[in-house]
Amino acid sequence: MIRELIISFDYHSGKTVKKLRKLELEKKDTTDKEKMHKLKEEIQILQQDYESKLKPVVLEIAFNIESQMQNMSDDEIFEKFQIKNANSSIIGECVYNICQKLERQPSHKIILEMMPERFRRN
Repeated sequence: MIRELIISFDYHSGKTVKKLRKLELEKKDTTDKEKMHKLKEEIQILQQDYESKLKPVVLEIAFNIESQMQNMSDDEIFEKFQIKNANSSIIGECVYNICQKLERQPSHKIILEMMPERFRRN
C-alpha cells in the first residue's frame, strides 16, 4: 500500500516536479538579478504547493506504519524494520526513508515538520 501511495504521488506531482527542475535550471543560468528574484519566488510557490500535496501522503504512510506496528510483536518489528525497542517516535525516520524514493526527495526537516510530535525522535 505504501508503495502505491508513493507511485501515485509521483505520478500526480510530475508536472510540478518538471516545472521546478526547469525553473531551477533557469535560475542557475541567469545573471539578471530581477529575473533571478522572480524565479526564486516562483520556485518557492511551487515548492510549497508540492509540500502541501505531499503532507497528506506522508501522514497516511505514518499512520499506516503505526497501525502495522501495533499488530506486530517486537520480534516481528525487528525482522521487518531491523529495529529493536521500536516505538512511535521512529515512524518519522521510516517515513523520511520512504520519501527518499520520490522523484523529488524532501529534506529530513520538511518531513519531520509534517509529522505529529509523537512520530518524531526526541
